[in-house]
Amino acid sequence: MTTTEATPTTSTTVPATSAVVSPPRTLSVVGFVLGLVSLVTGQAVLLPAAAIVLGILGYRQEPAGRTFAIFAIVLGGLSLFGWMIIGALGLAFALPFVALGDWSWAF
Repeated sequence: MTTTEATPTTSTTVPATSAVVSPPRTLSVVGFVLGLVSLVTGQAVLLPAAAIVLGILGYRQEPAGRTFAIFAIVLGGLSLFGWMIIGALGLAFALPFVALGDWSWAF
């Protein structure tokens, strides 16, 4: 008596995995980082200018990184023109004292 058992055949198909590729945002992210670093460290010329340029290039060339590009332009502009704004506010604060001749606040 011979018994024949049928061996079950299993299909071992591996599902195809597709890698999700994110759109390029390199210029925008680098501009954002430069703008943030220039604002934190107090750099006033080179890093903010680079952040603004990279932000503008990223805004034009990388639609997926527009938010980073806008932040790069804003942070670079704040860092580049921030010292001028602070100086103008300080001058506006001190000007009434200078005009009135009230030097009692000075040593």
